[in-house]
Amino acid sequence: MAGAKQKDAVVSWRERRWRRAGLAALGFKMEEYDNYLETPHWQAFRKRAFAEQLKTLGENRCNRCRKSKVTLHVHHLTYERLGKELITDVEIICGECHKNEHGHDQRGRARHYAPGYRGA
Repeated sequence: MAGAKQKDAVVSWRERRWRRAGLAALGFKMEEYDNYLETPHWQAFRKRAFAEQLKTLGENRCNRCRKSKVTLHVHHLTYERLGKELITDVEIICGECHKNEHGHDQRGRARHYAPGYRGA
C-alpha cells in the first residue's frame, strides 16, 4: 500500500509541475487557473471536446457514471500540454464525479465559464 501512495504522490507532484509550467507559459500564475478556463482557447477546446463526444456516442454524458441530464465538465487528465491540450488529455465528467475526483466540493469553489459551458 505504501508503494501505491508514493506513486500517487509522484504523479500528483508531476501534474502540479506541468500545471504550473503550462500556466506560466500562458502568462498565468498557479492561482489564476480559473482565468485560463475563461480564455477563448479553452472555451473553444471545451466545445470541441463536447462535439467529439457527441459525434462518437450520439450524446454528451459523464464518462464515469454515464449520466447525461446533468451539468458536465471537461476535466484535465493531465496538465502536460496545458494550453495545447489533445482530446485524449481530457474527459467529460459530471459535477459529482468531478467533485469526487478532486476530493472536495466543487460547488464551494467559484468557477468562471463563458455562457453555454454546460454542453455542446
